[in-house]
Amino acid sequence: MQANQARATNPIRRAAARLRLTPLHPQWFAFLREERNLRATCARISGLVVDIGCADGKPRHFLPPGARYLGIDYFPTATGWYDTRPEVYADARALPLRGGSVDHVLLLDVLEHVPDPDSCLAEIGRTLKPGGRLTIQVPFQYPVHDAPRDFHRWTRYGLQRAANRHGFTIEEEIALGHPLETAALNSNIASSKTVLNWAARRNPLVVLGLLLPIMVVVTNCAAWVLARLSKPDDLMPYAYRMVWARR
Repeated sequence: MQANQARATNPIRRAAARLRLTPLHPQWFAFLREERNLRATCARISGLVVDIGCADGKPRHFLPPGARYLGIDYFPTATGWYDTRPEVYADARALPLRGGSVDHVLLLDVLEHVPDPDSCLAEIGRTLKPGGRLTIQVPFQYPVHDAPRDFHRWTRYGLQRAANRHGFTIEEEIALGHPLETAALNSNIASSKTVLNWAARRNPLVVLGLLLPIMVVVTNCAAWVLARLSKPDDLMPYAYRMVWARR
C-alpha cells in the first residue's frame, strides 16, 4: 500500500523538487541549509565512511579525495519506496562489517525509522574504530513521515543520554531551525497536506488551493526575515545534528 502511494506521488515530488531551494516550496527551511551542512560535515571526514540509510548516496559527492564511501540501506525501503541501489543492503541493527573497521558513520534522518534505536547505536559503536565518529541527524519538531516506519523523536537531552549510554562523547551539537522557521515549515506542510486531502476527496474547498503558493511564499519569507532580526533560539528546532566520537 505505502509503496504504491510513494510511486503515485512521484510526479508531484519531482515537480516540487525543482522548487526545493526557493521559498515556493513548503519545506524550504528543511532544504535551505542541507547542502551547506553536508559540505561542512563531509569536508572533515577521511578513511572509510559508511552511510547508513543512504538513499541516493548524496554525501559521496562532498567527500574529500581519499575517503572511501560505502552506502548501506534497508532492502524493503530502498527497493519498495525509493527505487535506490546502495552498495550494500542491510539492517542497521546487523551491519555486515568487521568490528573496529570504520572511521566515520553517517546516520542522517534514519534513527527515527529504526524500531530499536539502541541496537542500531550499539551496532555502530561495534563497527567504529576507537576515536571513530558518528554524524547523526534526527528530526524533532517535524511531522510523521514514511509511515508506518516512523517511530521516535528525541530532544537534545535524550540524544546526550543515548551518546553516553553507548560510549560516545559529543564533539558538536547543532539545533537546526529558529522557532519561527520551524513554525513556518510545519504550517506549510499542514496546509499542503490539507489541500492534497481535499483534492483526493474531491472536496469543493480544494479551490482554496489556488491560494496555497501565495501562503507558502509569504509564510517562508516572513519567517526568514523575522528570524534574521531575532536572537538565536533553540526552543523548537525542526532537527538536531550532532557529531559523536567513540570513546
